[in-house]
Amino acid sequence: MKPDISVIIPNYNCKAYIGKALASVIKQTNVDVEIIVIDDGSTDGSVEWLEKAQQTYQQLMLIKQAQCGVVAARNKAITHAKADYVAFLDADDYWSEDKLSNQLAFMKSNPTCTLSFTNYMHVDEQYEQIIDCFSYWPEFYKKPLEGSTHYQLLNKGQDLLLYANVIGTSTVMVDKSAIINIDCFDGKLKSASDWDCWLKLASAGEVAYTYQCAMNYLMRSDSITSNRIKRIDAMKLILNRFINNNKVSWLTQLKAGARLNECYGEYHREMGQKIPALVSATKAFMLYPHKRNLRHLLHDLKNLTA
Repeated sequence: MKPDISVIIPNYNCKAYIGKALASVIKQTNVDVEIIVIDDGSTDGSVEWLEKAQQTYQQLMLIKQAQCGVVAARNKAITHAKADYVAFLDADDYWSEDKLSNQLAFMKSNPTCTLSFTNYMHVDEQYEQIIDCFSYWPEFYKKPLEGSTHYQLLNKGQDLLLYANVIGTSTVMVDKSAIINIDCFDGKLKSASDWDCWLKLASAGEVAYTYQCAMNYLMRSDSITSNRIKRIDAMKLILNRFINNNKVSWLTQLKAGARLNECYGEYHREMGQKIPALVSATKAFMLYPHKRNLRHLLHDLKNLTA
């Protein structure tokens, strides 16, 4: 019998974390899932651990490939997915037990919805809560909806996602036919292929979301800061390409440009590059003068004269 949902988990040397991720999928209520773990050339013993887990969990499929990167891993797994809906989970994140059932119920009752996502909580390496995602985005956050578990369609989803990418990959469920129609994740991009994919899906159909923190995102101390500049450069390429190929309002373009400069400012700030940080903050504020950009600008001015 065909499963309700195909859950795709890329793995690369995540033996310390993947057990928690896998357990959170096994515990999902009121849904029939297949779990596709695609290993991208791990050397930490996680493949052997997963092979033993297969003996216990019949719904677990393990696919091995030489190291090709997470984009190739996700795309390959999609070709093996049997369900009409696909959910993504990174090997170091984990879900609440009702995450998939709530998401599936909404998407099945709204067939024009190509993409749905949830709020999520950042947690430290002791799994203590830090802050949720949606609260960071004044363009998106609505206090009356805080604590709600209901899904609703996102108004002008394409425009909002251009300047406020509130989507965590491990919160996403997509219509399988829709993601195949847009050729899945773009393997030619050096980074930010997830954001590119969500934008394309938002152009192909409707987007839904819930304020429920149905995923926990692990903030690992070994994450590499240098990868951030690659992602921001890729975001710039994606943004320009999307604006050239789609009808995007002038106001949305200004907001998106401001957000891009805000990202560059955050990177320069972390690297201790005071003048580039100030330049980026100034550009962001001039394009879209809201309070967060003003706060960054004032901080960089003070930091420069300190």
